[in-house]
Amino acid sequence: MKYLKIPYMDVLAMPVYERRFYLTKLIDENNKKKEQLESQQQNSKNGKGKRTTTVSGEQLKSRLKSGQIPNQ
Repeated sequence: MKYLKIPYMDVLAMPVYERRFYLTKLIDENNKKKEQLESQQQNSKNGKGKRTTTVSGEQLKSRLKSGQIPNQ
């Protein structure tokens, strides 16, 4: 009952139906958080972002030398 922030003695004094109610609420809340995390992970897949084109190292060097890509 630590996650509900209810002292142990109060939990023991609760009727069974009330304990079951609070535990069900806690379980539902944890399931919702888990689903949200899974959906966020599924949306991002990897943390590298979305690329539209790829450029090899040699192409990048040649573009920098020719001035197509500004060197900062």
